[in-house]
Amino acid sequence: MREKGTGMFGDVAARFRGAGVSFVNLEHALSNKGVLVRGKEFYHRGPPECADGLKEAGLSCVNLANNHVLDYGDESLFETIEALSARGIPHFGAGANLEQARKAFVTERSGLRVGFLGYTTTLPQGFAASATSAGVNPLRVHTAYQQRKNLSELPGLAPIIVTWTEPGDLERLRLDVKTVAGQADVVIVYVHWGTSMNPQVQGFQTEIGRAAIDAGAHAVFGGHQHVISAIEFYQGCPIVHSTGNLLFDKWEPHFTDETLKTFLFGATLEPGRVRDMFLLPAKNGVETPPELMPRASPMWKAIFQDMEKQCRKFGTKVVAREDGIEISSPLS
Repeated sequence: MREKGTGMFGDVAARFRGAGVSFVNLEHALSNKGVLVRGKEFYHRGPPECADGLKEAGLSCVNLANNHVLDYGDESLFETIEALSARGIPHFGAGANLEQARKAFVTERSGLRVGFLGYTTTLPQGFAASATSAGVNPLRVHTAYQQRKNLSELPGLAPIIVTWTEPGDLERLRLDVKTVAGQADVVIVYVHWGTSMNPQVQGFQTEIGRAAIDAGAHAVFGGHQHVISAIEFYQGCPIVHSTGNLLFDKWEPHFTDETLKTFLFGATLEPGRVRDMFLLPAKNGVETPPELMPRASPMWKAIFQDMEKQCRKFGTKVVAREDGIEISSPLS
């Protein structure tokens, strides 16, 4: 783990600084306090000084709704929030109670108001915020396994996996999005979702993404898979299922070279609209800064081919350009 944050984004930091609005998912607590939660197989954190790198990159805000920000308990979460606040970096998606975790961050840039909300469907025991306890903004998901055919004839056949979101949590999301839509010109929702190391889009992801857009969101972003995944469109709005890891210093045993593929998502924001969307292929930084990939590199080509394949089932248009990958709705 790196001991300081300055320079941690390398040349990518200039891309963030050059954007009118930018955000990332901060998966690690930035704290030296707290005790590791019992039974946590995979755990992450970094020192508070790493927040200097977030400030250096000029990020507008960070999401904290995920399955690692509380790996070392409430004390660690609170020190993370203090480290961010001391550097003027707003956050959303976690807090001292559910009311704070639900709270949106709204910023204004050149007269355009942009609102952010954060949720997570990946919920280790005790991570969900409540009326009286600290935690992350939860979206609980149910999973069922259905038999496909006669297992006496086809023993060992994999079941059909069915997922759906807890109705009360989904309704809470709808209410939150509607509220923020009345305060901002553009609403962006981040949801920590999906299945680790699997780019497949699960049913609950599409359910949540479409519910957010129906309620007034203009773009939905996801993460947790550690690999890049598809982008689909609903009502002309993008649902970005996973951008992969941009900066992830701890190399887990289940990681592969697929974990090195990532991209920056860029677009132009207008009142009630996200347009001119593009991807900038990059390499995940593992104890080094992330790197934007040149057009001629094998990794640029591999990321383009992956996104083209994964987006095909949703009809999303994926076009290679000299300066990036153009993304557009099937209806455009």
